[in-house]
Amino acid sequence: MPHLSPLPTWSFALGATMSLFSVLNPISAAVVFSGATAGMAQPDLRRSARKAALTAGTAMLAFALTGQIIFSLFGFTALAMQFVGGVLVLYRAISMIYGEDPRERHTDDEKAEASRKLPEDFAIIPFGIPLLAGPGTLSTVMGMIAGLSWTEYGVVLGAILLNAWIVYLFLRNAPAVFARLGAIGTKVVNKLMGFILAAVAMQFLINGAKGLAQEIRQLPPPPVVAAN
Repeated sequence: MPHLSPLPTWSFALGATMSLFSVLNPISAAVVFSGATAGMAQPDLRRSARKAALTAGTAMLAFALTGQIIFSLFGFTALAMQFVGGVLVLYRAISMIYGEDPRERHTDDEKAEASRKLPEDFAIIPFGIPLLAGPGTLSTVMGMIAGLSWTEYGVVLGAILLNAWIVYLFLRNAPAVFARLGAIGTKVVNKLMGFILAAVAMQFLINGAKGLAQEIRQLPPPPVVAAN
């Protein structure tokens, strides 16, 4: 459970915000969104962007607010979630660095079909979940809330809201983002985000290893059996 402690530093707030920004990768998402909404009227595009951002933000907030309940319900600890989150986030980071972002794996036929749908058909699924708030994003949120103080917990919630707003801005301006970056620029940004995300994943694993070592040190010594 969260506990009382001194106010978090600016570096903690910046780290939480940038960690979520990296895993959400709104620049890459905006490129896919631009292709899927080609030919859509501006009001419909903005409404679709708002629904996608709200869906992703709501999913992240739900996991941040109910994380402790999930821990208790399934019987695992926050330390276990740190390791799981680190592995999943690292897998996502490696795929971004050496492979392609799954959000870019859309054929022209899929994009054309998506553009003919109503915004409600795809803003929530698949853009909000799982393209934005996928396993990597939710694992990041779960890993971030482990062992925080109340003030740090509030900072993480604020970082979630800020990133949801940033995602909305990128999506509503997706055509302009796509025109400026192009295919090569998008790949470069995706690789850089992958490096940042890999560092976040390794920090999760390092924190988990430190917590595990501390728990081992706190274990009571084994009883001494007297020799007969």
